[in-house]
Amino acid sequence: MAKKALEELTADMENIHIEEVEIITNPLRALRDGIKFIPTIKVGDQTLSGILLSSEKIEKFLNKAEQQ
Repeated sequence: MAKKALEELTADMENIHIEEVEIITNPLRALRDGIKFIPTIKVGDQTLSGILLSSEKIEKFLNKAEQQ
């Protein structure tokens, strides 16, 4: 659900690159990136995570991250 919403919200944003990290095969990378919950969206040092991430939450997070 979060992946689909993220892809839809960033479709027109050319400066956004989405990288999906599989934590089962890359546990050290997930730990190094501070990912403790699935799903997690990370922009710089900021993270957004939750069981159900709505499009609105994701959009608000991306807008906030883009302003910084």
